[in-house]
Amino acid sequence: MSITENVKRLSYEMGFDLVSVSRAEPLERDRLKYQEWKEKGYAAGLQYMIREEPRRWVPQDLLPEARSVITFGVNFFSGIKNVETRRGYGRVARYAWGKDYHEVVRDRLEEWVERLVPVIGRRAKTKILADSSPLLEKAFAYQGGMGFVGKNTLLISRKMGSFLFLSEVLTDLELEPDVSKEDESKDACGACKECLVKCPTNALVAPRQLDARKCISYWTIENKGEIPLDMRPGIGDWIFGCDICQEVCPYNGLAKETLWKELHQDQGAGPHLSLLEILSMKTDEEFKKRFAGSPIMRAKRFGLMRNACIVAGNQKFKEAGPVLEELVKNGDPLLKDHAEWALAAISSS
Repeated sequence: MSITENVKRLSYEMGFDLVSVSRAEPLERDRLKYQEWKEKGYAAGLQYMIREEPRRWVPQDLLPEARSVITFGVNFFSGIKNVETRRGYGRVARYAWGKDYHEVVRDRLEEWVERLVPVIGRRAKTKILADSSPLLEKAFAYQGGMGFVGKNTLLISRKMGSFLFLSEVLTDLELEPDVSKEDESKDACGACKECLVKCPTNALVAPRQLDARKCISYWTIENKGEIPLDMRPGIGDWIFGCDICQEVCPYNGLAKETLWKELHQDQGAGPHLSLLEILSMKTDEEFKKRFAGSPIMRAKRFGLMRNACIVAGNQKFKEAGPVLEELVKNGDPLLKDHAEWALAAISSS
């Protein structure tokens, strides 16, 4: 077997669902797309998305010796097709149901690097990227034939849909690159516009154009301050992230239950969080104890409580009245504002 074949064999043996290889070459077309997206202001407050630009399309800026980019795809679909709305609970985006994928995938890739040594007969120079460095990873995944970028801006595999974590290993190995078989003259999504039509906040302003300033995931996870008044109704019952543009995608009818037990819903927060539990949290220690090792930690306690206020208001969940009133009396100014909004929404029913 060739080195490339051995690399892929090892990857599948270790449980990675998809693997592709592309050359570690600068991506001029994607650089231009990225810069246009940034100049339109679509990055909102995501400062990490607008700094250290060359690293996004030049792998050598991350690993000077880089010759190949190996992209790994990990299926995180839980097996549950439809997640119902539950009164008194907020919905959680699927990727955050289990343990923090950054740690889970990085640990597996670190083991992969060690097991690669006897396979190729030497220690290759490598750099692991587990959604932690500014690389245009969807562009390299597409270049390597892993899938195509859908109208919802996500990489879609024709084998298993879009519920995928992407990660990479940059290496000095000269591997045989895979080639995308997608016909660029045709839109792989066809005439389908479900993701654009069903987004409640119109964040997909055009096919493959996401404006983070309108995105539920941005406001409930990345943003640490106030959520604008005009955004709050559209958030619905999403307490952390949003899956709508994936749930309505026909390609996700291909999704199969993940074999990575760490990503199962019983390993973390699961699909729903109790509004009363979240709104009643008194300390950061309580929050950390509840969500240690979960992606939910990214929102921080006040962010999650802020989101819970909005969901309670949208659901007109009267049972949350006492804890919301307590936040108005004794809470942080950020929480007070959102609790007052929720109480007004509840009383209007």
